[in-house]
Amino acid sequence: MNDKRTWVVLGGTCVIGRAFAREAAKTGNDVILLGKDDDDLALSANDIRARYPNVEVTTLPLDTANLDSLTKMAEQCEAAAKNIISIFSALETVYTQKECGKDLGKIKNMFQINYFSQVYFLSAMASVLQKQACGEIIVLGSAAGEYGMPDNYAFGSTKAALHVWLQGFQTQMAQNHISVTTIKADDWDTVGTRRYSFWQKPINPQACAEACLYYARKGVKIRYFPWYVSLTVLFRRFLLTLNKPQKN
Repeated sequence: MNDKRTWVVLGGTCVIGRAFAREAAKTGNDVILLGKDDDDLALSANDIRARYPNVEVTTLPLDTANLDSLTKMAEQCEAAAKNIISIFSALETVYTQKECGKDLGKIKNMFQINYFSQVYFLSAMASVLQKQACGEIIVLGSAAGEYGMPDNYAFGSTKAALHVWLQGFQTQMAQNHISVTTIKADDWDTVGTRRYSFWQKPINPQACAEACLYYARKGVKIRYFPWYVSLTVLFRRFLLTLNKPQKN
């Protein structure tokens, strides 16, 4: 990534989105922050401006409840960008299985934000990046999309759907020299019951942001973050096999 970018950050007010926006600005790139809360967006933008006064920061309201609006949002991002556009998405909402059982609307809400909103926006932005014939797309997935655990399988299913869609999208965009990187993070927000073992620690937002940029520069397709998450995935899949019902 030798040329200056304008990083479009979906979820610009969440902890990882903020960390990524700061990291992108640190390397001299402009930033467009997309989010639902105008006040939080302003705080995030002002924080970056104070740290990196030479970086241009734009904020745009994101309405995930109106999928049709995301096409217009893509047009606004294209109009606001002065450099090569790249995209980082940390868009996510999380409910435990217990919460979903009490309110089925929460399942719909998770699919709306975790899957449909990102698919609609990235699809709308695809032609913009294809015209550039370069750029990077980074999407935060989750290890929860790799297996179905009793306390968060509804959430995990939204991530699993997103992972599969990104695999096909990745192949499509590669034809125009655009890299698509999926980072499968270890429950970077709170999901159900934490299962940290002796080698695990709560995720470090700054380290995650740095890793995302590094993997995008390398054109990596899929990575787990932190590194030990791949071991966690294998371990949890093993646990699921132990929980299979016994045959009579």
